[in-house]
Amino acid sequence: INLSIFDLFGSAFMLHWIRIDSKHAGNLSVTIIGEIIGGTDFDDKTLQCEFKFVTEGNKWTCLKGNTSGTTWVSEKSMENGMSVWNHPIQVQYSCSAMHGWPKLRVQVNKIDEEDRKDLAGYGFCHVPMSPGERTIEIATCRPKGDFWTHVSASFVGGFPRYKNPDIIARAVSKSPAHNVITTGIVHVKLAVTTTNLIKKGVVLGGSPAPALKQST
Repeated sequence: INLSIFDLFGSAFMLHWIRIDSKHAGNLSVTIIGEIIGGTDFDDKTLQCEFKFVTEGNKWTCLKGNTSGTTWVSEKSMENGMSVWNHPIQVQYSCSAMHGWPKLRVQVNKIDEEDRKDLAGYGFCHVPMSPGERTIEIATCRPKGDFWTHVSASFVGGFPRYKNPDIIARAVSKSPAHNVITTGIVHVKLAVTTTNLIKKGVVLGGSPAPALKQST
């Protein structure tokens, strides 16, 4: 049975978790609750996903929850070709400026028969700025390296990696141009709520997704 935290708890769980303690009650805050659903279109049978929320500057403070984590190892389904992770995401930020809005960075690893881990792909997405619940597809890729590195890695593993994977989600990167190979899709579901933005004079444009409603 493939049930998500939204199926099990719904918006009541979300509304309970976003409560802010009195110390930060007047601050701008962003709460992100969701899950890493799974991965599709990867060539590998057994996959695991690492994730991390990346912010920039010193204007963002994590109030509660985990900004990073790792899913369990999952084999690709014979029915729909998805490696199902259903790993929960819960994090709440307080911020003093909008610059550096969180991005979700993922790293998919493939696991072989000897339980060895190798890179399958990197990817990231912008966390939606307007409140609501969304399902997002994150395209992933990995560095190709030179010809001999690519050939060697194809047979014995050891694909090139970034020293700091967060670089892919940074607004400004000093990394030189290089070739990459598209590998697969990571599916995530994110529900975003914000507090005190309008009170602080912040107006977000765009059409918001359906907002969570408190049950009576």
